[in-house]
Amino acid sequence: MSYKHILVAVDLSKSSEVVINKAISLAKDANSKLSFVCVDVNSVSRIGGVSTKIEMDMPLDEKQAIMQKELQTLAEQADYPVANTLVVIGDLNEKLKATVQEMEVDLLVCGHHHDFWSRILSSARKLVNTAVTDLLIIYIEK
Repeated sequence: MSYKHILVAVDLSKSSEVVINKAISLAKDANSKLSFVCVDVNSVSRIGGVSTKIEMDMPLDEKQAIMQKELQTLAEQADYPVANTLVVIGDLNEKLKATVQEMEVDLLVCGHHHDFWSRILSSARKLVNTAVTDLLIIYIEK
């Protein structure tokens, strides 16, 4: 099966590169359109690979601008053209579902860590149960 539009959900951490590289490999094989999205669910961003708290009283547009800059940097470093970069703030499942539908995505690629917190608060299970397109979950080693 080949995909026309692949959306990669990243958290702007160093491990995002693993997810991006897998998605690029798929996109190259199928000559797919590739887009990146970052959903900020708690106003904590990983700037430059280091966890940096964005101040809660910082204006929303400033938060999004910082994250958009980092997302754009990832897109520029990609070994494949990235058509869209999008930063959204809110509930992960709702925002990804809406983005998939609005952008007519036929594959959503995201990462999953196997650590203590991911086992308790895993968003992967929620994504599977609310997916409106094919979903590829990439295992990310520590």
